[in-house]
Amino acid sequence: MLSTPSLTALRTTHRAALVARPLAAPRPLARLISATAPRRADGLSNGEKLLKDRLEQALDGAKVQVQDVSGGCGSFYAISVEHSSFKGLSMIKQHRVVNDLLKDEIKGMHGLQLKTKAP
Repeated sequence: MLSTPSLTALRTTHRAALVARPLAAPRPLARLISATAPRRADGLSNGEKLLKDRLEQALDGAKVQVQDVSGGCGSFYAISVEHSSFKGLSMIKQHRVVNDLLKDEIKGMHGLQLKTKAP
């Protein structure tokens, strides 16, 4: 166990090191916020378009809305799907249908907000 003078010396040395360490330069707020993903002519990012197309191809006649809500990095999407095949299915089963269709894409995501309903 360290004696009291040794502890005092250790604390003093640690404080001196903290004071001597330069503070990080402040960053402009714009650099802290991720840039938005580039938009296509149709207003969707490439990731949004990929997910929307995948769902519309698999669920013919579906009303699909996809929005990248991750600040543009493509790691979190809000998806809304309305399709007649959801009629009579519980919400969990509706979500399973969509999750199965997007399982490969979901592997690369941080999160997904999903809303489904029958017309």
